[in-house]
Amino acid sequence: MKKAVISLAVILVVALIATISFSGCTEDQASAVSAAVESALESAAAETTAAPAETTAAAAETETTEAVPEGAYDYYEMLREVAKAGEAYPDAPATGKTLAFTNIMGGIPFCEAVWSDVQKQWALAGGAPEDLYYADNQYDATIGLKNADIMLAKNPDVLINFQFDAKVNSIISTKFSMAGIPIIAVDVPTPNAPFMGVNNFYVSYLGGQYAVEAVEAMGGIDMLDAIVLMQFPAGGEVLMLRSEGFYQAFVDKYGAEVIDPITYRADGGAGEAEQANKAMTDILSTIPDAEYVAMTSINEQTMSGCIAAIETAGRWDPEKWFIVTMGCDDVGKQQIRDGQTDGSVAFFPEKYGEYLVPAAVALMQGEVVPPFLYVENVVINKDNIDEWYPE
Repeated sequence: MKKAVISLAVILVVALIATISFSGCTEDQASAVSAAVESALESAAAETTAAPAETTAAAAETETTEAVPEGAYDYYEMLREVAKAGEAYPDAPATGKTLAFTNIMGGIPFCEAVWSDVQKQWALAGGAPEDLYYADNQYDATIGLKNADIMLAKNPDVLINFQFDAKVNSIISTKFSMAGIPIIAVDVPTPNAPFMGVNNFYVSYLGGQYAVEAVEAMGGIDMLDAIVLMQFPAGGEVLMLRSEGFYQAFVDKYGAEVIDPITYRADGGAGEAEQANKAMTDILSTIPDAEYVAMTSINEQTMSGCIAAIETAGRWDPEKWFIVTMGCDDVGKQQIRDGQTDGSVAFFPEKYGEYLVPAAVALMQGEVVPPFLYVENVVINKDNIDEWYPE
């Protein structure tokens, strides 16, 4: 948008200057032309200032700027407080309603924790077990789309869509929108749906700041040989921010000219260890002499594959690899306690239902919910893990 407006203004300026130069216009005409040029430039400047910066907005994952009437979210907020307290929802609002939940992958601790809390909160809301539909997307886009079709055929009141492929989510959004069934997206955005999960840039930046502190304590950036980002391109721009924030924290501290030459990015897959292991093996061959490395990944399953690759290559030294993961699920907690990772930005998946079910029930009752339902986050490490997760 900025470029288009500026280009239009430049073209106008050139055209008007040409008119002055070659048309033999009068002084009055010249004055009018000058005024038009000034007006065009002022308009371009105003448009440039007002035009949304798409990349900045994506990076910050900012909320909508539309005016929301005061108290619009009161019903959702009330249910949230009840859910957090673990109490029965007033008037059992889910009674007679149906809720569909598609899980990104069953069996993974993070996903199981989310599903378990959804079931708990659904019961507290007065929902019947048989009215809570479940499908496992198995980290497979094709299966995810098929599951969405199965759920659509059941005609639920709301769909909670926990599916990793951004392109498939666009298809799901279209189908459910046409059927008039609202969606709540989990962790990976779905068009036209409230987003529940983490502010990906924020959590990644938080992890990066923690890593920068460790690098400073170690002796400074000159000690660091590499920064490795295990990313998830298939998740779309928003999921990429879950690692780019880590990089940005280093850039803000030391400058891009220092950080870019030692930064390595790889596709670690959708969150499973196997692809991450292969990607890390490739990275290790790219940095054969690197000893001191800071690294992050989208979740702990990805990092487990990376650590296995480092160990297989005979290059594992926990004193020289500073690792921050995302999520702090059961795998992440064990990695911290075993000294494999230095910290994890907790997403508290065991509390996801406290956001998802109140939002779903609010939509069932014709109420509005916030466009972004962000969970609280904290960096968990060996010093404070028992405070948050006592054994």
